[in-house]
Amino acid sequence: MKTRLIIILSLLISLLAITDSAYSQFGKNKVQYKVFKWKFLQTPHFDVYFYQGEESLAQFAAVVAESSLASLSRNLQYNISNRIPLVIFQSHNDFQQNNIIDQYMPEGVGGVTELFKNRVLVPFEGKFEMFRHVIHHELLHAFMNDMFYGGSIQNIISKNITLSIPNWFSEGMAEYQSLNGIDKAEDMYIRDAIINNYLPPIEYADGYMAYRAGQSFFAYLADFYGDFKLGELMNNIKSRGNVEAGFKETFKLNIEELSERWLKEMNRIYWSDSKTREEITDFSKNLTDHTKSGFLKNQ
Repeated sequence: MKTRLIIILSLLISLLAITDSAYSQFGKNKVQYKVFKWKFLQTPHFDVYFYQGEESLAQFAAVVAESSLASLSRNLQYNISNRIPLVIFQSHNDFQQNNIIDQYMPEGVGGVTELFKNRVLVPFEGKFEMFRHVIHHELLHAFMNDMFYGGSIQNIISKNITLSIPNWFSEGMAEYQSLNGIDKAEDMYIRDAIINNYLPPIEYADGYMAYRAGQSFFAYLADFYGDFKLGELMNNIKSRGNVEAGFKETFKLNIEELSERWLKEMNRIYWSDSKTREEITDFSKNLTDHTKSGFLKNQ
């Protein structure tokens, strides 16, 4: 009874936060100025929703979705039990007009997955590789919603599920799975964070850092313990209903201990690597100087 009360209170707080968010978005109202004639196509695991002129994009998304799901099922040792709705848009402007998510979607949002019906929304931003990456990334969230919560918020309430997934876990795992490890942008970001001493322990990574640090953390675990351990981790979290207990069962270490080992390894890699590199000011000339031009003072 106490657990159910806590969940209901959490949901009420979330609803209040949404209401507060709506007030904070005054002047940024979502304007629907196009009429969308929706259609859908079905694959073995997805209902792909699209509108006029988007047939070829929908077919591409369907192939990517099935391929991504097969990869996730194989890597994380779980098969989803519910179909996943995938809603695609021709542009970010069209995406901003959706009536599935209440909040206004700013330019930086490349896709979103909502828990109520476990629907995935992805706009096409002009690059097919980016489109593929975002679909795979968002499907990891839908995959986790199905695996941990049964694919809907109603299921959370009816079954008293209290499992809470940290942001660094969900975003980091999504980036790791969708990019198949570490990419150049990730390598550059973590190198800069190590050399300039702003990479936090994984349990404190939030915001954009949750994506980058989380991806690096899971890449480290896969390299050091084996990629199959990530699937074991997910299933242990599901069976125990607790993230910390899942890590302890899988790696025989808690999150803090694993975080310390990860940070130590990142320092070893990037500080050793920095010895072979030159400072940019040693071999190039700065053509501008904002301290003298006064650009920042005028902002």
